[in-house]
Amino acid sequence: MTEKEIKMQLLDKFANIEKPETVDFCRKAYEFITEGETKQAPAPVVAQQAVSGFPNGIYLILNDGKEMTDFVLFAPDTKDSISKEQINACTGIGVKQGDWALVVALHDAANGEEITLTAKKDTTNYAGYIDNYVDAVANWNGKANTEHLKAIGLNKGIELKDGQYIPALGEMYFVYMNLKAINAALEFVGGTPIERDWYWVSTEFSATNAWGLFLPYGYAYGSTKASTTGLVRPVSAFIS
Repeated sequence: MTEKEIKMQLLDKFANIEKPETVDFCRKAYEFITEGETKQAPAPVVAQQAVSGFPNGIYLILNDGKEMTDFVLFAPDTKDSISKEQINACTGIGVKQGDWALVVALHDAANGEEITLTAKKDTTNYAGYIDNYVDAVANWNGKANTEHLKAIGLNKGIELKDGQYIPALGEMYFVYMNLKAINAALEFVGGTPIERDWYWVSTEFSATNAWGLFLPYGYAYGSTKASTTGLVRPVSAFIS
């Protein structure tokens, strides 16, 4: 049984999305079962997250200062029922469509400034480069991609909170697909709307380049990690 199959079975059998403690139990059980497993370089194409049991839509992710404690569905007909306390406790915007889900940070990294992705050129022997557009679009491995960027010298101006990472190209396209609804939720809670501008993603094209997504038109291309500047919007897992 693969690690993915273990995680899916735990979530399907034991997790109740309305009870965060059951999700935490599944996470700890998964970590115990897979402890000591050899970590491999990220594959060009990765599987979707297993997320079930609650409706598709946009969510306000609520936090007690340490971890996610609850989430509230955000829609035109639910706005009036959301309290000021819930707005103040919101730390991210969750988006769920089918088996895809992630949480978008309230603000861009680097105080909203355009910034290079890395401080220097990668010189490692890395198996995770994806120079084919079709494969890059299918990449949903932002967390692992970001770990590699950190290893080679992620720009120090890109400060990521615990659990946050730079989205892969597939994840950023998912954000782009839901951009209007995500931005409405961001504005509602006082976050910074995602700009119609150039955003870095963590999917790397080569030792020199990484992919980016130009949101006004939705096209992607590779740019030099250590010299080209762009915006960065961190994301995190809805269920981790």
